[in-house]
Amino acid sequence: MSYFGNGIGDITPKRVGLGTVIILGAATAFAAGGVTQAWADGYFLGRAKKKGVTYKILAKRNAVLGGAIGAAAAAAILAA
Repeated sequence: MSYFGNGIGDITPKRVGLGTVIILGAATAFAAGGVTQAWADGYFLGRAKKKGVTYKILAKRNAVLGGAIGAAAAAAILAA
């Protein structure tokens, strides 16, 4: 039961499941975007040709950034 008794804000299994799907979908989208961005950076900007900068390093950098954004978004969702 919600605090005010009006059903708004109830935590139900359906809402928990939906929230889980949304967060997992966002994490998957950030991961796919990171891989795509690493390829685009290497291909269009020529970063993969620079000494010591590989697709693997670009992908790791983008994955860390995506993880940080995802963690911040998840914290914001849980705090709301």
